[in-house]
Amino acid sequence: MSLAYWYEVQNIDVDVNYKSIRGVLSVEGEQLLFEYKLYNKSRTAISALNKYAIEVDILKSLRFKKTLFNAYLIIETVQTVFLEPLPGSSKGMINLHIDRSDRRAAEDFCTKINIALDQRKKQSTI
Repeated sequence: MSLAYWYEVQNIDVDVNYKSIRGVLSVEGEQLLFEYKLYNKSRTAISALNKYAIEVDILKSLRFKKTLFNAYLIIETVQTVFLEPLPGSSKGMINLHIDRSDRRAAEDFCTKINIALDQRKKQSTI
């Protein structure tokens, strides 16, 4: 199960006004795997493929939000430190933009992860 995403980050470097991050979010075993590249203003790749994984157990919430013109997958962790290695994360939260063509897949992705997390919480309380 994987999902394409993108977002922009303001003022990482003094030389570049903003950077665009494009990547794929997938589930591998018990982890969410972020694979992404950084792009400059002219859409030229300025980094190699970066990979970062977090355990599913540290997720506080995973929400899909749809507005009139945009769709987002909002990921929040129990502690801010877990998402710090990802550019553009703030206070343990990151907003991933989802293209219109991938909205249905994003909703399904979010639903499946949340169902699995709920089942895991129920099993741990038994």
